[in-house]
Amino acid sequence: MGTWLELFKSGEGHPARGGWAEPYGIEVVHVDEGHVVLQFEASEKHHQPNGVVQGGVLTAIADAAMGMAGMTVQEVGWANTTIELKINFIRPVIRGLVSAEGKVVQAGKTVIFLEAEVKNEEGKLAALATSTVLAFQLPPQEPVRA
Repeated sequence: MGTWLELFKSGEGHPARGGWAEPYGIEVVHVDEGHVVLQFEASEKHHQPNGVVQGGVLTAIADAAMGMAGMTVQEVGWANTTIELKINFIRPVIRGLVSAEGKVVQAGKTVIFLEAEVKNEEGKLAALATSTVLAFQLPPQEPVRA
């Protein structure tokens, strides 16, 4: 059956397309085994009242990069869900291209350990995250009826 890696590389099946990622403008930049890079263009629409990108936005892209990185080592039919996430904010992000690089640290059958670096447009570290995700089997898909 293979891993999600092949589907992600072909642009199919990745969780950063549509849905929750759409309002943020998140795009998949790079996918390899155990490694994913996502990015978005930070602007005033992502700001909190003090004029910086809200921490939850940076957390969301870090979480997505880590979750997708985990899926690259999982078989199709399996996914993962975050059971623990820690993030340290290093410097504020105001605007510009923000990237999140997610990496698998250790992958087991039921638990995967991950890390992500979130960088600002100058390539400076804005946040550092770690995560533990639980692997689970996806429910069978119901056939689509017209």
